[in-house]
Amino acid sequence: MKKIDLIIMFFIVILIIAAFAMFTPLLAEQSRLQDEIAKLLEEQQAVKHELSALQKEIDALSKGDPKAIMRVAREKFNYCREGEEIYQLEYIAPEKP
Repeated sequence: MKKIDLIIMFFIVILIIAAFAMFTPLLAEQSRLQDEIAKLLEEQQAVKHELSALQKEIDALSKGDPKAIMRVAREKFNYCREGEEIYQLEYIAPEKP
């Protein structure tokens, strides 16, 4: 091989290494952003599901559904029927060493 061919090949190799060094952080950032997008989409689905459940509860309460009204009265206001007793359990987390 001629000396000029070796020099050209050397510069091509250096160019390839430089391009690889420049694009590796960008690819890592892109991967991180895609993971974040996936996480946010999962959170969005969970919020949509919760919103749907709350909307169903609102609809049932606005229609005057007796079961829905009784459930809300029991859960949120601790109401009970005559003769029933309400027990509230308190969870105490164990101490961390």
